[in-house]
Amino acid sequence: MKKLFSLLLAVALVSGAASALADTIKIGGLAPLTGDVAQYGIAVREGVDLYIEQLNAAGGIHGDTVEMIWYDEKGDATEAINAYNRLVESDKVSAIIGDVTSKPSLAVGDLAVEIGIPIITASATNYDVTEGKPNYFRSCFLDPFQARTMANFARDELGVTKLAVLYDIADDYSVGLAEAFADQAKLNGQEIVAYEAGTAADVDFKAQLTNIAAKEPEALYVAYYYGPAALIVTQAAEVGLNVPFLGADGINGIETVISDVALLDNAFFYTDHFASDATTDAAVAFFGSFTEKYGKAPYNAFNATGYDAALVLCEAMKAAGSVDFDAVVAAMKATDVEGVTGKLSFDDHNDPIKSAFITTFVDGNQTFVKQQEP
Repeated sequence: MKKLFSLLLAVALVSGAASALADTIKIGGLAPLTGDVAQYGIAVREGVDLYIEQLNAAGGIHGDTVEMIWYDEKGDATEAINAYNRLVESDKVSAIIGDVTSKPSLAVGDLAVEIGIPIITASATNYDVTEGKPNYFRSCFLDPFQARTMANFARDELGVTKLAVLYDIADDYSVGLAEAFADQAKLNGQEIVAYEAGTAADVDFKAQLTNIAAKEPEALYVAYYYGPAALIVTQAAEVGLNVPFLGADGINGIETVISDVALLDNAFFYTDHFASDATTDAAVAFFGSFTEKYGKAPYNAFNATGYDAALVLCEAMKAAGSVDFDAVVAAMKATDVEGVTGKLSFDDHNDPIKSAFITTFVDGNQTFVKQQEP
């Protein structure tokens, strides 16, 4: 009986090892690949796919190939939930990279926490995305940090004491940014002279901008994504509001949609997750390999945070020697790696401890200004 037990135990261990790291490890990807915020989803996917390609070329994870399975959720929370269910129930993925924007990420996170599947977002910066979800991580900094950073930058670098805020009342990302920015400004002794709201669906912001101009701020914090922000900058000039504009990572890409890029030059400053002219070995290597694969230089910070999200997840699988959910999550929690966007470790909220980059525009091109340490 003892010999039989030992034999069964050995078979179980071998079987467990095989299931722990199968010949092909499936990782799900959730991103808006079409629609209004597709630029962010495509940028994340490009970074992730580059890392996975390099990983497989180097032998995968302990000899096993990694397969990415992507679904386009179109920037919609319901679509994201449907895609998540396909990944988990039909594709049987071992982990997920995603989602990209805050609302779909919040929706998916509520489901992911129920089964404990390892999940990491490269771009969702809303604080609540990882709140109460020990299995949900992010490779990007979060909204309160970048909003506080920009309020401090306005004070320290621009000498601004009177500020206005314009935000999207229907968007959690925008509301969170606006609140954190205003709170930090008040702590800094800066005055919020105007606090106006609209929605991303608006095409005319002139009423809010006229109200703001009447209060004579020295700078305007635009808590919007790049599409509406381009309209805001253009219409601000039309109503005579000529002040520096401040923003967050959602501003990335504004130069591709604004009618007059000259309005941005040394006039719009925003927080971002990466600068293409960073000089670390990892950043330089990433720049070269990305350009070689896609025939273009990295154009969006989420190219880099996508790469780092895949790095964190796959290094955790290597460390765990398994795709067991709990083992991988524990290894992610213990992360201490050098990524493209800097050294990555995690705090108690599963948010990365890392730098923020201040970016502006010169001749319509993104230009690095300052690296802000945590």
